[in-house]
Amino acid sequence: MARIVQEHGAVEIHITGTVQGVGFRPHVYRLASILGLSGWVINTTAGVTVRLEGPKETIASFQERLRTSPPPLATIESFTAYDVESEGFSAFFIHESKPAPDTEISIPPDISTCADCLREYRDPGDRRYGYAFTNCVNCGPRFSITRTAPYDRKNTSMHAFELCENCAQEYADPMNRRFHAEPNACPVCGPKVALTSSDGTPLDGGMETARELLKQGKILAIKGVGGYHLACDATNDDAVGLLRDRKKREAKPFALMCRDLDTVRSHCVVSTDEEHLLTSPARPIILLKRTPLGGLTDVIAPGLDALGVMLPYTPLHYGLFDVDLSVLVMTSANISDDPLILTEEDAYRQLGDLADIFVVHKREIVNRGDDSVIMLFNGGPYFIRRARGYVPQGIQLPCTIPPVFAAGGDLKSVFAYGREKKAVLSQYFGDLDNLKNVEAYLDGVRFFADFLKITPEKVVCDLHPDYVGAGYAERYAEKLGVPLIKAQHHKAHFASAMADAGLNEKVLGVVCDGTGYGDDGSIWGCEFFHGDYESIDRVASLEPFMQPRGDGAVKYPLHMAAVLLYSLWKDEKKLLQVLPESADLMPFVRAQTVNNNLSIASSSCGRLFDAAAALCGFTSKSTYEGEAAMRMEALARSSGLVLNNVVPYAFAILEDDIARLSWSFLDEMAEDKRKGAGPTMLATRFHRTFTTALNDMIEKLTARYMTQKVVFSGGTFQNRLIIDILAKELPTKGIMPYFHRRVPTNDGGLALGQVMLTTAGQ
Repeated sequence: MARIVQEHGAVEIHITGTVQGVGFRPHVYRLASILGLSGWVINTTAGVTVRLEGPKETIASFQERLRTSPPPLATIESFTAYDVESEGFSAFFIHESKPAPDTEISIPPDISTCADCLREYRDPGDRRYGYAFTNCVNCGPRFSITRTAPYDRKNTSMHAFELCENCAQEYADPMNRRFHAEPNACPVCGPKVALTSSDGTPLDGGMETARELLKQGKILAIKGVGGYHLACDATNDDAVGLLRDRKKREAKPFALMCRDLDTVRSHCVVSTDEEHLLTSPARPIILLKRTPLGGLTDVIAPGLDALGVMLPYTPLHYGLFDVDLSVLVMTSANISDDPLILTEEDAYRQLGDLADIFVVHKREIVNRGDDSVIMLFNGGPYFIRRARGYVPQGIQLPCTIPPVFAAGGDLKSVFAYGREKKAVLSQYFGDLDNLKNVEAYLDGVRFFADFLKITPEKVVCDLHPDYVGAGYAERYAEKLGVPLIKAQHHKAHFASAMADAGLNEKVLGVVCDGTGYGDDGSIWGCEFFHGDYESIDRVASLEPFMQPRGDGAVKYPLHMAAVLLYSLWKDEKKLLQVLPESADLMPFVRAQTVNNNLSIASSSCGRLFDAAAALCGFTSKSTYEGEAAMRMEALARSSGLVLNNVVPYAFAILEDDIARLSWSFLDEMAEDKRKGAGPTMLATRFHRTFTTALNDMIEKLTARYMTQKVVFSGGTFQNRLIIDILAKELPTKGIMPYFHRRVPTNDGGLALGQVMLTTAGQ
């Protein structure tokens, strides 16, 4: 029988996506070797390029297997292959990295310790036993240590540590899981943990000593992946209280790090899906319902029924726990909303009065990164903060855009670069009313601009004339000589929700948040839109009210409640019967309800929620953004009532040039309070009223504009009660709701929408 001779060929494959720092080249090497193909693989600043030579059928098999079974942490975004001339390679090998004209790569985020490395860390017979920086190609720091592309050791802060002979052999062996693991190190050649006093004086001891100090109630400053944490024993009420006093953090909740899942279960109600998120490679903070008998002090999250919980994500973190120490407060070690601290010098200077002991090391943090915060919603992740574990993964877009820079907002600041069908969002930088955060933001812009090699053809920013980010965007556009686009805040939210859902058609949008500068110069905050990226029309809104200028209305819910009720009643005596605490505010309230110089027209959803929270008893100053609304949500959940069975207050939808949702139902809510209704029932009925009103408005608008698709965005939709109700009830009316999945619903997702609005200059 004649032997069948396969036809030989040669192809070159270009692959983009998360394909560097995830073991992609050794995976390609092993697959090519198994199949007997020759050629090479190389990292470039445009992704990964593979040259293959051999039987055409075998090459086809290689491509199919690589597409369908890439390395566990890899994400292939594009895979392009074309025939080339054979060069007669006799084997398959790995080239050194080289630059390319365009940058299309996605360096992976910082990744939690994998099972193999954790096993080595815990094995007394392994050379990495107890080594706090154990990692491999499947785990470890990435973004936080990267200086520039391509992702090679020489371009990271690990370049300062020369590999020992054993580590160098691992690094050079394509069959080893540490092949080109850029952070590779061991106790002989890598960074080491050190304990110091608050002035930097070295102290004896290592992680065992750190654990004992935590058990004694000490507060430790710990240098982590993207910054410093402050840690203490979460079961020690005195230690938690001391940390809150020292940090001057009156009520904002602390995050927790638990030793393992069993510990999490002992303090929180955890679903299977939530466990999957907790144990995912990103290791985010997950917002979980706390159990009444969990045993943790209320000082951790005053007035709230949820806890932010994460699991250890580096060997150093695992070393903080033992059988007697199972849960720690683990909060970012920034002062007064400053950016995360990166260096020992800054840590000693800024944290010296807060921490008793410092746990430090010499691996430089290049890019700061907070812990990501997520809650589970409808079986999937719902971002509150997108940072470590997710940044700088790209977001695939539903349509093509020009090269663009989007400045984001001034609150929860996140910027973005975009090009073609991809946007890359930065890490979270906090609020830009803080000069140090502005400096960190600008450092981030410089890093991403260099890393991505994108020269924007358009720059976009918020419409607000006083935004710091908008001022920078204006200077940036002028420097580049390109158009500056000013995007209205809530339209950018609308576009963000559309892009997040992958929609590119005319839909309805509901955006509810605190404040945003409107097209008419007033404050917007509860808005309904219809349109697409090309054209967006405001079709409905919360009925405007007079909001006091300045911080008073934002920080003092009682003030906002008094203004709204006085606007309804013009009856001071009646108002004081409902809110006797507002007596001292009345001279201001009377003036602010009639004087446009003291107040401004507003449709802010956030201020409506603040007023309702004051009626529910939260009449003190808000110490962090959203505190009043979060406490009211916790009250409503504590009722145990099914909201479907709760009678809403009477509300009205007013027909005008645009439809208006009246807020006058606060009248009935106040009367309910005056008759003796308790805070829990007031909070529950308010939530039922708000969701019923949204449902009715949405039903009216979807019929008018003949669409069944509705997107939701804005900080109000961080309220789990509200989004759960909308997600359940709208589909029963034939309406399909879309909520954020890949970026936060708050201003942390604003830049994604701004990127999309460059297509038409909204």
